[in-house]
Amino acid sequence: MMLNRSSRMAALALAAGLLLSTAACSSDSSGSSNDAAAGVADGKPLDPNATVTISIDCAPGADQAAGKANYADDLALFKTKYPNVTINAKPYVGQCEVPAQQTAQYKAHDETGAFHAYFTDRDATLNSGDAQDITKYVNDETLPGFSSMLPSVKDNMTVDGKVYALPINYYTTGLVYNRDLFKQAGLDPDKPPTTWDEVQAAAKKIAALGNGISGYEDYSGGNTGGWHFTSELYSLGGKMVTDDGKKAAFNSAEGKQVLKRLHDMRFTDQSISATPVTQWADAFPPLATGKVGMFLGAPDVVKHLIEVLGADAKAYGLGPMPGATGPGNSLGGGDLYYIKKGQTPNQIKAEIAWINFQYQTPDAGQFNFSRAKTLADSSKDPVAIAVPQPYFWSAESPQIKAITESLKTNGNLPLSNYDPYIKNPTKSITEPPAAQQLYKILDTAMSAAMTDANANIDSLLATAETQANQILAPQSPATGAAPPPAPPARGAPRAPPRPAPPAAPGPPTRSRHP
Repeated sequence: MMLNRSSRMAALALAAGLLLSTAACSSDSSGSSNDAAAGVADGKPLDPNATVTISIDCAPGADQAAGKANYADDLALFKTKYPNVTINAKPYVGQCEVPAQQTAQYKAHDETGAFHAYFTDRDATLNSGDAQDITKYVNDETLPGFSSMLPSVKDNMTVDGKVYALPINYYTTGLVYNRDLFKQAGLDPDKPPTTWDEVQAAAKKIAALGNGISGYEDYSGGNTGGWHFTSELYSLGGKMVTDDGKKAAFNSAEGKQVLKRLHDMRFTDQSISATPVTQWADAFPPLATGKVGMFLGAPDVVKHLIEVLGADAKAYGLGPMPGATGPGNSLGGGDLYYIKKGQTPNQIKAEIAWINFQYQTPDAGQFNFSRAKTLADSSKDPVAIAVPQPYFWSAESPQIKAITESLKTNGNLPLSNYDPYIKNPTKSITEPPAAQQLYKILDTAMSAAMTDANANIDSLLATAETQANQILAPQSPATGAAPPPAPPARGAPRAPPRPAPPAAPGPPTRSRHP
């Protein structure tokens, strides 16, 4: 969307572009052999006068004009604090992390000094033996806000109390809803449903408005049906697989409740449309045109509705994931940077400093909303600033307060629309092993629940369970670790999140969509 850069941005991009490597950068960037130059693992931040060279992957490439310019801008700003740090940033085009390439990298042990992985890659990453224990380097001085990070985020950074990774993106699923339809149906738009009983009741009232309006919509194909089944199962306290990952666990009271409710909403309440939603993109046009009241999604759904489909920027709210008796567990995900073993303390410190600056510092990097506003003001296309960001911290942390204040100044959406989501953080549960294969199996059950008035819920789940067990048993390693995640159902680029939109909307990200 942002096709034109200001002359200042172009100059910064040209100047800082000297720091961007156009080829793969080895992680063995050498610092001085001198012990003083190598630094000490003393728990302190990097000395601003230290001379060190580091490498990192997943920098925006040639297909991301806005992201590349912003990244170059940030490299130049970082250089003002650490003038002697050289960052060899490995750019990518298309998809940052391709599972087959990641597996090959782990086998060859040729990752960059700081290397990207998804939350779901933890076992494969640690099993590679390449991830450095950075516990001695991480604290509130080197990583401000570390002690205030959400438990679900820390769970993905740590293993057995040891820190191995730093988060750069985090999301949980919530309830996207149309505030205008809530008002028309006599519902309070500031108090979205927090239980599934409330969702069902609200959907019935919205559908009663008529004119082709549905109260709720859900997926049933293209792996998206199984993906949403998993979200709803987690919200009720259910499990997709057993603790050892070797058997399916979704044929349970919670699993049956998910399908039965959807079946009732479709055929008894008639609050779900008769038209199946079988692909990721199919859900959004009805939401954008005010024909659907509620839908499960991460914050980027709102951004997509506004920026890609031109929907009313003030029409949408976001609530927490509904549960059995209140906000429930959420299918979540995110991205991390691991630090490779074999580097000097100063290299590790420099990589932590850059990741913190670029991804975790209010008013800098991905949270530089003043820059985003400047770019948005010059754009002919709609830009959504104020959609809930990848918040890593508790609602009362200084980081969240600073980000919120910046959004009040620079945002162009009503922040209060997202208060129910922001102020009610839920526990995040990551995707199951063999996620895409399980999602495909459960598409059938989700489709039948919403298209067949005579659907047998017990039979649907029993069949899916048998099929899932055939997949899970041979994929469970002897170590008990979860297998590496399957490739996404659709080719999906995953760029580090930017404060401004890319030059053109891309397909869904692997972290947020199946």
